Amino acid sequence: MKSRRRRGDKQAAASCQPDAHPPAPHSPASLLPSGTARRSSQKKHSICMVSDFFYPNMGGVESHIYQLSQCLLERGHKVVIATHAYGDRRGVRYLTNGLKVYYLPLQVMYNQSTATSCFHSLPLLRCVFVREHITVVHAHSSFSAMAHDALFHAKTMGLNTVFTDHSLFGFADLSSVLTNKLLTVTLCDTNHIVCVSYTSKENTVLRAALNPDIVSVIPNAVDPTDFTPDPGSRDDSKITIVVVSRLVYRKGIDLLGGIIPELCAKHPDLCFLIGGEGPKRIVLEEVREKYQLHDRVRLLGALDHKDVRDVLVQGHIFLNTSLTEAFCMAIVEGACCGLQVVSTRVGGIPEVLPDELVTLCEPTVSSLCAGLESVISRQRSGSVPPPAAIHHQVQNLYTWRNIAERTEKVYDQACQQPVLTLPARLQRLRSHCGAVAGSIFSFMAVINFLFLLFLQWLHPVHLMDAAIDASGPDSCWRKSFKKGKSKDPHPD
Repeated sequence: MKSRRRRGDKQAAASCQPDAHPPAPHSPASLLPSGTARRSSQKKHSICMVSDFFYPNMGGVESHIYQLSQCLLERGHKVVIATHAYGDRRGVRYLTNGLKVYYLPLQVMYNQSTATSCFHSLPLLRCVFVREHITVVHAHSSFSAMAHDALFHAKTMGLNTVFTDHSLFGFADLSSVLTNKLLTVTLCDTNHIVCVSYTSKENTVLRAALNPDIVSVIPNAVDPTDFTPDPGSRDDSKITIVVVSRLVYRKGIDLLGGIIPELCAKHPDLCFLIGGEGPKRIVLEEVREKYQLHDRVRLLGALDHKDVRDVLVQGHIFLNTSLTEAFCMAIVEGACCGLQVVSTRVGGIPEVLPDELVTLCEPTVSSLCAGLESVISRQRSGSVPPPAAIHHQVQNLYTWRNIAERTEKVYDQACQQPVLTLPARLQRLRSHCGAVAGSIFSFMAVINFLFLLFLQWLHPVHLMDAAIDASGPDSCWRKSFKKGKSKDPHPD
């Protein structure tokens, strides 16, 4: 394992020389509004976050996009979000601080990921990019087809692109092979890539055959004010182990099903509090029924994010049984609430917390039981630090303002890099992605470019109304607020 809690990739903070070669007259950049090319050299960026995964869907990617966007707004950038429609939530919605969200009418195929033909989303995304004068397209998650589409279209339009990978993938099974090939095509001409841990960076570099110099490590973060300890909420007459997770295979729920009866047999005062929903819930229900543990194992079902803290503070120990994780935010939230953390030693988890705040175990029932026995013993003897001390140590490890500052440097670097012309992009695809895949996606890039020319003829840029800025340096909301404030009489 490399250095455990390195603070970031030096490459992300490194300064870059501005590009001395402007886009060619017939490059895709000529299809953008005249102000877009100029704005890319300015200090403030106009950013479009794109992913299939956003609120009202709940998860780590959704929270990451929202929190990062809010902090970028705070730093004066313009941020809009593009995602697919969720039920009746369609069109444009505004969230806190003028954060604009486009819920586009795209068909969901599987697990909240949209179906993709690489062309049907171009008219919609072009409309968003042009009307909002976007300079940086920031896509999130390898699982998101919409993110891959957005990067493909943004490069055709001559926009700078950034991609954040939130997951780890294997190399052997068919789904991983196909996903890795798609990722290779998507990232071969992306300006910069962000990973949430060094393990994730190594995984992404190998999967997509990338130059490590264009991949930065910027972790997730947690708002410490949302996860404060409350020792009075837990029952000290018993020891409570809290699990908050999606109940799916890769979260190690089968391991949890083996741990519960073994520890409950040894410790009569031990209870489990489990929050989350998923197909593996049946495993826990069967264990509870088989061993008659209804009064000691509580299944809370799906939790809203606002309720997670109230569940965490009821416990003494937080247990994570994941089989793979790029960066586990759940253990940071548990530690921030003052709990003792026991977790599997997989993926990027060893990088997340200092040794004194987490007990790492192998992903087996026997190893996890041994780790929990050790923590239970320390809990009974009173040799664990108080929750307030743990919270104080964790609260400044990962903050969204720090993450936004480092992401801002990535945007600065990406905007100073040249956007490939169509011939150069075709050459990159063929040389980087192999003869077969490279030729197929080169053909798709040409068709995409011709489709963009058709859309430019059908609906020229100069006839498209510019969207009203609800955020950023030209925010009309901010100006109207200041204007209204200046007119308020000052009471004597």
